Amino acid sequence: VRHFIASVSQDAIWQSTRVDFAIDALEDQGTFTLSGKEIVSPGFLEVLLHKEYGDSAEDDGEQEEVRAIPEFFKGEEVPLMHQQAQSSAGSTKIAVTGGTPCWGTLGVKEKMTTPPGYLTESELITKMEKHGIGTDASIPTHIENILKRNYTTLETGRRLIPSKLGLVLVQGYHQIDSSLVLPQVRSDIEDQCGRIAKGLAHKDDVVKKALELFRSKFDFFVQNISRMDILFGSSFRKLEDVGKPFTRCGLTRRYLQYIPGPPVRLYNKYTETVYPLPGGGDIKQWSGRKCTVPDCNFELCLYETGNPARTFPLCPRCFNTAEWSLKTGEEDDKKSKVDREDENKERQIQRVAGRNLILECPLPDSHPLVEELTVSPDPDSDGVLALDPHFGPKWRLVSTRDPTIVYLPKSISKITILNQKDEVLGCRLMKIEFKPGESPLQDGQVKYTSCFPTDELLQGMVRVYHGSERLKAKGRGGRGR
Repeated sequence: VRHFIASVSQDAIWQSTRVDFAIDALEDQGTFTLSGKEIVSPGFLEVLLHKEYGDSAEDDGEQEEVRAIPEFFKGEEVPLMHQQAQSSAGSTKIAVTGGTPCWGTLGVKEKMTTPPGYLTESELITKMEKHGIGTDASIPTHIENILKRNYTTLETGRRLIPSKLGLVLVQGYHQIDSSLVLPQVRSDIEDQCGRIAKGLAHKDDVVKKALELFRSKFDFFVQNISRMDILFGSSFRKLEDVGKPFTRCGLTRRYLQYIPGPPVRLYNKYTETVYPLPGGGDIKQWSGRKCTVPDCNFELCLYETGNPARTFPLCPRCFNTAEWSLKTGEEDDKKSKVDREDENKERQIQRVAGRNLILECPLPDSHPLVEELTVSPDPDSDGVLALDPHFGPKWRLVSTRDPTIVYLPKSISKITILNQKDEVLGCRLMKIEFKPGESPLQDGQVKYTSCFPTDELLQGMVRVYHGSERLKAKGRGGRGR
């Protein structure tokens, strides 16, 4: 509410005073400055309850103090008396002659020049408007694009901090053709579009000239692309030198390199293909098992998330395809194939940029890897209960969409998921084998087939635990005193 009222309030008015003194005996080095500022009208600052607003620094980096400055006249001479004493703060006290001697404090401050701060969103928009880049409708899209492509990050105070990728990319463009990143070319195009709208230029002429300009720039860029390669090679390590062999690719049968990131990903150095992996959990190997999706055959990983950790099967290839994306449903079915492909590419960009936090099963419940482990619907969510892929000796069921774990009795020695399904619920049946002497079955039988949702005997022996979606924090241990 205060911000809204402030937006329609009067401007705040400050009066800034600066007085320059010159000591003749010191000649060129005898110039000193006294400055300060006083508020004349608080305006919107009175509503916001702020003493100041925005960046109060001057162009030269000096910051004015809020203080009253005595009245001086241009050309007035102020004789100085001899040095008297040192104050406790280390400043030198000097007496000023006049009708009545008064004490002044001469303080020496040591400062270093500092670079200008990073631009905020509003400051960037102001500069784009100043240089004629974009329109009111397109400027937000430009800012969104540089964030999506990981050229910059949005930090506290809505400040845009350039990433290493963004800096190296801009430096590379400067090495080849500075006009590709400087605002002049884009500003000229926007200006020509404005001339077309006013009837001062013909569209075909403007388009022809623009195509010729960018064709020549493209040809020159291609001829000098090696300069960009040198920069990237010096600033970034090759993925093949960073990762370690992890799982095999189902297309080339070559080992994929595991890049711990961030972002976490697998990399095929033979095909230059990157497979982003889910973030927010741990990725582990799974003893050479392969994906059962037709024409996939990628070796599988295990994805652990939550506290206590829930474990799910993960196929690197299926995780990065639109067909097995978590964001599928009736709305996606209504979209065209092109729209679905575009959305999948957008998700790929976000995953490569490290924006890929997943705190549930990374594959949909309809995926064969999840479906073949499903033994029951989850009554507390829209997911299912699946057998933990670690299997024994501690048997348990985990929810795919909720941090729920069902601990099965310790008397179970073996569980086998059958191909047979319940006709009503559609979940798979389990063949359970108990340890000798610990079976709850009649006549000491140790084997029986169970449909978990309707098995009252087994449900009476389980323990249900609702945990957290987050992994347990990893630290050096121990609480501080």
